[in-house]
Amino acid sequence: MSVHGTAEERFQFKEPDLPRALTGILETRKIPNALLFIGNPGIGKRDAALQFARAANCLGERPSRAHACNRCKSCKKMAAGMHPDIIRVEPVKGSIRIALIRELYGAITVKPHEAEFRMVLIEDADAMNPEASNALLKILEEPPERTFFILTAKTTDSLLQTILSRCRQVRFKPASLGSIRQTLVDAHGMDPVTARVAASWSDGSLNKALRLLNLSDYTGGTDWMKRRQWLITETGALIKGGKGSDRTTLLLLAEKIGRDPELLTDSLAVIRTFFRDIAVFGYSPDTIVNIDFSALLQEIIHNQPALAPKALEWIKELHNVEKKIKANAGVRLTLEAFFFKLTPARQMA
Repeated sequence: MSVHGTAEERFQFKEPDLPRALTGILETRKIPNALLFIGNPGIGKRDAALQFARAANCLGERPSRAHACNRCKSCKKMAAGMHPDIIRVEPVKGSIRIALIRELYGAITVKPHEAEFRMVLIEDADAMNPEASNALLKILEEPPERTFFILTAKTTDSLLQTILSRCRQVRFKPASLGSIRQTLVDAHGMDPVTARVAASWSDGSLNKALRLLNLSDYTGGTDWMKRRQWLITETGALIKGGKGSDRTTLLLLAEKIGRDPELLTDSLAVIRTFFRDIAVFGYSPDTIVNIDFSALLQEIIHNQPALAPKALEWIKELHNVEKKIKANAGVRLTLEAFFFKLTPARQMA
């Protein structure tokens, strides 16, 4: 979903180190009507939002207002995902539509049940369609009593300027790939090669790296190691030509990827890293992300050296694919058209 106060999943508070801008707000108790957390997926924006709400409503003794006691009734309810004044809105099938915002409006027309400050957390706010954005804007123009909003987004590109003007922006920096790689080796026993692959694919998010390694509670039942192997192998077959590049193969690949919309963004991210490796392998093989596919990359570049600059064009085209899908273009047909461009018949076009 959606909108809820009693969570179907338990919120896992990890006591994140909040950015200084947030601790300052908590210390002064001057909480803005709306905050916007900007940064890559999986780098702790949601955890920070929940921690912020918990500190804002903590009833116990603590070292400062910027911290929560973790023992009072309010803290325990939030940690268990059972607080009625924590409301979350999430994309459904990759989009936030106006029905969700209308449902949200109905939920906040009454006063907060228990909290001094009710929080509405809108995750991936950049997934709102225009109708949903305009509906949210009307709410932000006249926010309910004792209620603050936290929106999370990867970038501000897709958000209305009028929404941005009503939000105080807080940027979250990704972790270094080196620190993620070392954590995977030291804390999770990964071998250095696997850790390097996962860290390179992580966009600076340890959670995302753990998900790739099937070590996260948020894999959604997907074996990401196996899926990544499949995506790169099939994409490589299309590029090389021969038996793996016939029309039936590319149609099947598009159909399988499009079958699971919730996996689409990360699936395309895997393919993007593979294109990036093709572009750099010829002059900087030590910097490739998918080091376990070195043999495939060597074969592609040895047989088709002209594909290095072509791979840069594919990366740009992949960005256009994502924009088209976000604008409600047909997923399968859009992917089919894209994969057709990778076949040898189109590489020289």
